[in-house]
Amino acid sequence: MQAYPYRTEDYLKELREHSRAAISAFDTLEHPESLLSLRLCLQKFLTESKDISKIFWSRNHKKRGEFLRAVFFIKSNSPFSPAAFSGLKTVLKERASPREAAAFSYDPGTRILTANGNKYEILPLFLAVRDLYATLPFFDELKTCTEILEKDPQNATTLFQKAVLLYKARRFEDALQLIIQVLKVVPDDSRVWYNRGVILSEMGRFEESIDAYDRAIELDPAFEIVWDNKGVVLSRLGRLEEALETYEKVLLKNPKYAEAWAGKGSVLSELGRKEEALEAYNSALKIRPDYLEALKAAGNLFFILGRSEKALTAYNTALQASPEDPVLWAGRGLVLSELNKQEEALESCNRALELKPGFTPALEIKVEILSRISRQRERDSQ
Repeated sequence: MQAYPYRTEDYLKELREHSRAAISAFDTLEHPESLLSLRLCLQKFLTESKDISKIFWSRNHKKRGEFLRAVFFIKSNSPFSPAAFSGLKTVLKERASPREAAAFSYDPGTRILTANGNKYEILPLFLAVRDLYATLPFFDELKTCTEILEKDPQNATTLFQKAVLLYKARRFEDALQLIIQVLKVVPDDSRVWYNRGVILSEMGRFEESIDAYDRAIELDPAFEIVWDNKGVVLSRLGRLEEALETYEKVLLKNPKYAEAWAGKGSVLSELGRKEEALEAYNSALKIRPDYLEALKAAGNLFFILGRSEKALTAYNTALQASPEDPVLWAGRGLVLSELNKQEEALESCNRALELKPGFTPALEIKVEILSRISRQRERDSQ
């Protein structure tokens, strides 16, 4: 791909400003102050979106548009395409006649705009804007991939790299399309099948995700993280016994795999086998003493099992690793309250609320602590 003379920082700045303004206007549509405010916000959203469209489909700079669409993986049927804006001229007018204004409405629930009897789905356009904004930080890397693919469209490594970049931007459907292209070139690459499973899992397509993980395991049985991810997905599907079997299989291969011990602990806890779950978390912590998720889970289990001192130790250790986690501070407050250390418990909850104002669990625990303090003072005064 030939270097484009238009300065990169200029068009990236324009795209960033237009997309940020469009997102802001769309967010305001959820709670408009009036019909006029609603109309102005919609006009702002659509105008900024159309300005994005003009950059990608400029009649005067066709090569620039083609270049940008290729880099950002924007297809011809994108909501940004000029065809998507046909029929919206009335809405985009700065001033509308009384008749046009009366024929205008917007349903924030369905995100459908009605203008002069015609209905327009606004959500796809917003999602396209959001995806573009999320992709902008990866421009340089995407540009490099695109230039390589122009010369070698079947370059599996580069297709995979571009898929990973789009995944990081949370453009899962687009990332999946590229992964499918990669698998046509290298159908027996376990790493690609694993990433297909990860993307499908993010999309909520769990059964397909398991199929992809199974294929990765078939190709490379020693690929440990695949087993771990498969266990997570099976747990989400409620297939707990299968998940437990999956973790046990990987632990037979590598008993020092802390993540698998933690996964096993999670499944055992879900199955109601709390003591065994605690043993699994302890096994994970023997391997990685600062394993935050295992510390959290162990602290919670100790508390459920009535071992408050050990729960407090787990929370204190976790807070050393993550001192600004409001969940940990709130949990610590609950444990301290059970140990009848109400003043310390209150301080812990207040710290959680400093870190996350309005944090509901911390507020609920704080109310209970204050109630206990009040009852204790009443007893002491009698």
